[in-house]
Amino acid sequence: MSGKYSGVQSRIKEVCEYAIYVPCAAHSLNLVGVQAVECITEAVAFFQFVQKLYNFFSASTKRWQILTEHLGVNKVLKSLSQTRWSAHANTINALQNGYLNISEALSFIASDINQPGDSRNEAQSLVKKMEKFETALLTEIWNDILGIMNKTSLSLQNSTMTMGVVTKLYESLISYVNNARNNFDHYETAAKEKNPGADYKDKFERKRIRSSRLTFFEGPSSPETLQLRGKEKFRVDTFIPIIDTLITYLKKRSAAYKEIDNRFSFLCQLTTIKSDELTKKCNEFAEFYHEDINAYELKTECFHLSQYLKNIAKPSADLNISVLLNLIKTDKLEETFPNVEVATRIFLCLMVTNCSGERSFSQLKRIKNELRTSMLQERLNNLSIMSIESDILQKTEFEDLIEDFAQQKSRKKLLS
Repeated sequence: MSGKYSGVQSRIKEVCEYAIYVPCAAHSLNLVGVQAVECITEAVAFFQFVQKLYNFFSASTKRWQILTEHLGVNKVLKSLSQTRWSAHANTINALQNGYLNISEALSFIASDINQPGDSRNEAQSLVKKMEKFETALLTEIWNDILGIMNKTSLSLQNSTMTMGVVTKLYESLISYVNNARNNFDHYETAAKEKNPGADYKDKFERKRIRSSRLTFFEGPSSPETLQLRGKEKFRVDTFIPIIDTLITYLKKRSAAYKEIDNRFSFLCQLTTIKSDELTKKCNEFAEFYHEDINAYELKTECFHLSQYLKNIAKPSADLNISVLLNLIKTDKLEETFPNVEVATRIFLCLMVTNCSGERSFSQLKRIKNELRTSMLQERLNNLSIMSIESDILQKTEFEDLIEDFAQQKSRKKLLS
């Protein structure tokens, strides 16, 4: 879809050179999470363990009942999803809140003589995994990171989201993850509350000592290299790579939105930007959209509009492109600022997310399946609209419609 040379992006640009490729903001954030997990094997193994936990309990209704009884009011585990990282966030949050309860449920199954032997053995291996300090620590780290990413993703999926807000959200997320680098002690303290007696695994491993015996071909022995162990080893080998990978890919993804936002940002700064800078921005913008925008007219309109905004006491903090276009439409100033009006419409037509559109297509798998292969197109279209626009459907009153339908299909004779 996004290929520069033979993808849909390049084919659309062959037809219209002014078309701007905007990657879906929510999907980009999802790919950032995928890259962060795949950066180190410890993260991959952790999420594989989380999926094994769900598979173990969900494979048996009896084991699932034991889990729900131990969790009480806490959330239950959910299966992971590679396409929607909100499932990762919900699962890790359920694990973090019910960590001790889940461990108790596994211990109960492992000691239950009525359980099959393979189930008891698997439960025992999962308990040992949960008793490791690294598992509890990774749970705390990923719960914090995925929680903030999930909340950001929910906002990015809004169909009314604009480019300026997307850029600010990505910048704030980069700052949050960057600050999380200094919160390792906080994560460690929270993990020790879950496993008070646990410690880093290499604390219990025997340290290998290399022989410093000299041979004829070797020079004098050099001092032993410093080997990191315990807290510092986990921090350097696991925690820092996860944070750095997140920051790197967040910056890479946000660069595309920042470039587009910088092209239009002067429209939000008409009351504060310097005249030389405004002239430069107008010329660059008109050069890109040379068939739609006149550079000289855009510059004069921007200067005129800036004075108009000052006269109506419009504060710059409340000024954004959607507000600017609404002001032009409300005051009927299209003839006075035609180039500015065109520029604002171009910006607001840039779609920054396509999640809602993709979910409309995903409804077809639920509506027409192998049990409904004889469904005709008209019925499929009607059911699709009802499913896609379910929020409108739930507010609709059907009593009169049902009454009319019942009277038409009723076979009982009416009494005279």
